[in-house]
Amino acid sequence: MEFFNSAESAEVIGPYSHCVKAGDTYYICGQVPFHPTSGHVVGTTIKEQTFQTLYNLKCVLDAAGLDISDIAKVNVFLTSMEDFDGFNEVYADFMGDHRPARLCLGAGEIAHGCLLELDAIAYKGKSRGM
Repeated sequence: MEFFNSAESAEVIGPYSHCVKAGDTYYICGQVPFHPTSGHVVGTTIKEQTFQTLYNLKCVLDAAGLDISDIAKVNVFLTSMEDFDGFNEVYADFMGDHRPARLCLGAGEIAHGCLLELDAIAYKGKSRGM
């Protein structure tokens, strides 16, 4: 296994890595809307927090030598499903034409008062596409 951490993303706050590579599969830890330098939550709306969270995800992908098109699956946890439309709008812009598999569910409460958390699984191997 290989372990990756991004200096551009928010620092990990526990005993884990931003990303772990096992074979051709990459497991990206839960991303939240922390500012990379201050460590504080960015924004008060779902759109602001989604943008920062996806920015942090992009930084982790970069550190591992990946890009958005390598994402195979995303798990999304929202504190309120009423935020789904706002989240989805920012997420769709971020993903562009790429459409990984996704789970999105209401989580009740997320650490540090964040409105969302997401993690991802990416794949970068020799055989891609169908």
